[in-house]
Amino acid sequence: MITAYATEKPFDHLELYRSFLERETDATGTVVLHHGRVKRPGKQVPGFSTVELKSLTADVDERLTIIARQAEEKFKLNQVLTVHRLGIIGACDSVLLAIVSGKTRDRCFEACSWIVDEVKKEEFIQLIEHP
Repeated sequence: MITAYATEKPFDHLELYRSFLERETDATGTVVLHHGRVKRPGKQVPGFSTVELKSLTADVDERLTIIARQAEEKFKLNQVLTVHRLGIIGACDSVLLAIVSGKTRDRCFEACSWIVDEVKKEEFIQLIEHP
């Protein structure tokens, strides 16, 4: 099962994780999650006031879904959830949640890392730090 989308609203990572687990079966041996948050110092503006996550294309949800589907196929996953924030957010706010499940931990760790790397290429979501 693939779930992938971007949102301007804050997301509850604990609730999303709980819902993810409710959809799991006994075919899953491992669940791995990445919970990305805005950290300081910034890459361009060390003491930024806010961060803007700006959509560079109209098809952000579709692009996140493509990455999730590629991960599912490449790493033979049971389930993938990817949620990315958009808009103006502050330090410590949640930015990216990637959860994957599969039979083995090696596949799941590699898949979760791969998803984060693909999203962070900033090809369709740009991160702008404001002073």
